[in-house]
Amino acid sequence: MATTNGTPHQNGTSAHLPVVIAGGGCVGLFLAHLLAQSEIPNPIIVIEPTAPDLTSTRAMAHQPIMFPLFARAGLMPELTREGTFSSSLCFRTSVANGSKVLAGKVFKEGEKAQLLLPQGRFQDVLVRKVEGSGKGSVRWGWRVIGFEERGDQGRRTGRVDVRVQNGSGGEEEVIEAVYLVGADGAHSQVRKSLNFAFPGETLSTQLVATDVVYDFRAQGFYDANFVVDPELYGLIGRIDDAGLWRVSYGVPAETSEEEIRRDVGLRLRRMMPDDGAAGFEVKRVAPYKAQQRGRVADGGIVTNPYAGLGLASGIADVSSLAAVLIRILSSEAADADKLFLSWSLARRQRFNSVVDKPSRAAYARVRTKVDTEDEIKAMLENDPLVSSLDKGMPVMPPSLETKVEELVGW
Repeated sequence: MATTNGTPHQNGTSAHLPVVIAGGGCVGLFLAHLLAQSEIPNPIIVIEPTAPDLTSTRAMAHQPIMFPLFARAGLMPELTREGTFSSSLCFRTSVANGSKVLAGKVFKEGEKAQLLLPQGRFQDVLVRKVEGSGKGSVRWGWRVIGFEERGDQGRRTGRVDVRVQNGSGGEEEVIEAVYLVGADGAHSQVRKSLNFAFPGETLSTQLVATDVVYDFRAQGFYDANFVVDPELYGLIGRIDDAGLWRVSYGVPAETSEEEIRRDVGLRLRRMMPDDGAAGFEVKRVAPYKAQQRGRVADGGIVTNPYAGLGLASGIADVSSLAAVLIRILSSEAADADKLFLSWSLARRQRFNSVVDKPSRAAYARVRTKVDTEDEIKAMLENDPLVSSLDKGMPVMPPSLETKVEELVGW
């Protein structure tokens, strides 16, 4: 997440300039929704080069720690109607190792469980909210290609000229804005233009996310299954009630996409108890590099999926950023520059402690060797998360939120 420009002019000359958000994914749209429903007079413009795909399942589940943020945004009832709740969760051995449940929980009605809501449907809800607000708009097919901050003798005075382009090589336009927010993904053009570093590492594995039609429930699988094995590790999770499941697994980093697509059927059958004899259909294959990198928000973090904290951390970032922007644009902030800096430092600390470390631990957990009863016993005794799940009390991760009223400059 990159935010550029400073405090709006105190005389109000730039008070009604728009806030421009580069990136119309779920994170950018969530921020746009929060700003559009606030009392600030500024219009909200989202710039997104790719038309929405309502069938997209890329991010498919939301943990209970996100529900308070959704509720405060007024979205929880609609998101609940659009999705379904997971009914069960487990850690299990690979099929080659007997597909034995190491620890699991079946949730009772009313218990907090993951909300299964594929990305396309979540995005659709947010688009309708933003465009129906009367204050927000989404410009599909446009991209941010550059910007220039305007100031007086080096002082930031709340204006940034945002250069946008329609398509690739199409017409260009300059939007005068009070702020530009970069929520444009791991390859963020805004972040690159600011020359921000992208600290972290690329892991030694390439991950493959597939969407598969197959009756895992008939094979005794839970709604969410973390498969523990040094080689055949992965995630098998229900996406919807129509029989679509996510099967994610790892391959060596040097494996080509051609090899991945050629061998996907063989690999999936190794994760199915009947070797796929009942028949299955592959709907989507998406290889990607496993990385642990981060500054803040969707334009600035990349993490492996085994802790479910990628999209969640982006939503938490912009939830607090919205409060900061509203505070500043309402001329209520004690010191806008200090507030931005304090927010940024707080979110980086949150990433390091609540996102990066747990997601690394989750990645290591599914790659654990559990071939023997002694190894299984060791995992149950030494891994707090697996141990608590075995006792029927799944550990809730620490809050991703930042208390904005405690930030310097608030």
